[in-house]
Amino acid sequence: MRHTVKALTAAAVLAATVAVPATPAAAAGTGWWSMSGYLVSNSAFNPNETSVTVPTVANLKLKHTGSPARTGQRAPVVADGLVYTLDSLGVTATDEVTGAQKWRFELDPERFALPTELVHTAGQLVFAAIVIGQPGLDVSRIFVLDAPTGALVRDIRDDGAVGQILVDRGVVVVSAFGRYSADARAYRVADGQLLWEQDVTMDQPVSANGHVLLSGYAGNGGPLTSAVVDITTGDSINAIAGRDYRPLATDETGTKFYVGWGHSLQILDPTTGNLTWLASNLYPKFAVVTPTRLYVTSASTTSSSGTVYALNRSTGAIIWSKRIPGSEDQRAIMAGGVLYVTAKGNRVYALNPVDGAPLNAPPFTGTTDQLVVTYGRVYATDGTKLTVYGL
Repeated sequence: MRHTVKALTAAAVLAATVAVPATPAAAAGTGWWSMSGYLVSNSAFNPNETSVTVPTVANLKLKHTGSPARTGQRAPVVADGLVYTLDSLGVTATDEVTGAQKWRFELDPERFALPTELVHTAGQLVFAAIVIGQPGLDVSRIFVLDAPTGALVRDIRDDGAVGQILVDRGVVVVSAFGRYSADARAYRVADGQLLWEQDVTMDQPVSANGHVLLSGYAGNGGPLTSAVVDITTGDSINAIAGRDYRPLATDETGTKFYVGWGHSLQILDPTTGNLTWLASNLYPKFAVVTPTRLYVTSASTTSSSGTVYALNRSTGAIIWSKRIPGSEDQRAIMAGGVLYVTAKGNRVYALNPVDGAPLNAPPFTGTTDQLVVTYGRVYATDGTKLTVYGL
């Protein structure tokens, strides 16, 4: 089978590996990337990219670069013709085509620090930041902005430190380990009402049809447990004692969690709690989920750390592996049949997902976060400015 795959043409590779549809699903001819992992599945897989592909990635050219006036800039989200970029001091919205700034939302640097990832949902932007100067307390604010204008819609007080953020079904879940608060809390986006809180954490922002996987030592010192809860009510769907399952992503139907447990990669059914062992000795940190394959980066402290594995999604068999030191620091993404791996040292590797072979692509020099690839454009940040490439 491997010999046959390597002989495929570029067009056949694209169709067989990632099943790219004929036209983008995004409306009005614009790109779409709603959160760091693309969608709430956290699959890091954009199936709608048809322009920047294995045959064309070498033709990318620099289109424009933003002004280097920010610090702590993160990978953007993209929606409805605008590109939204979060940094240490606020959010900037720019035109998807020209890069011209449309609006800017500023945070007070004397009051807020360590903003989370940015999420676009239902015409709004949601993120959180920790409040400075609250001795003995963990306090954050969750900001809800109007995406077209940047106007503040809602400011929700959160009694906890926020590290992770997930928005699905009108609910925002924030999470991080806290000494003085529950480790995961959920609020209704529409009015900021606290819906539930749990003393276990959300390791990555993943929703499986409104089910969220939480794990850790319940009660900040209680028994180790993994629990699947309903995102709107916090009701436990099922729980597994003595296990610390870390959610990586779901399949495209939201009926399977891909989870890491120690060195293993497993499948968790969110409704029944049933587990299926998929692969061993991977120490998975991030996963890219495509229709036929999984691409997993290893976070092991052994010599395998920083290895990228391509797995058969059905059997867990390793198809290929490639050592890329530091690749566990940022998530890999897949778009247009190209696997982009961002590694420590501000390096980006563009790989053919069929066999892991390097592709002739721009170096994306200085990239400090994952790439975002949507509607024929590649977005890269060096932490201070956003650089856009296109064909």
